[in-house]
Amino acid sequence: MPEELHEAYHPTNREEKRCECGEIFVFSRSCGADVCPSCDNHRGFARCFCGWSLSGRDGRVELEEMGETIDPDD
Repeated sequence: MPEELHEAYHPTNREEKRCECGEIFVFSRSCGADVCPSCDNHRGFARCFCGWSLSGRDGRVELEEMGETIDPDD
C-alpha cells in the first residue's frame, strides 16, 4: 500500500466515530469496516461476509441469497 494511502487510513488520522452503544468503532481489516468491539455493529453495513447482520441472521447467508459470490475459503 502506498505510504500516503496507509497514512490516510492510520487510526490516528481517522475521525473518531462512536457506535449507538457508546463504544468507539475500531477498523477491522478482516471485514474492511469499522466494527464496534462491544456490540459487533458494522458501521454503514447491513450485513458482512464474516456472518454479522443487522437482522440477526447469518450475514454471509444473506449475501449469498442476494447473489453475492463468496470464496468458500474466506
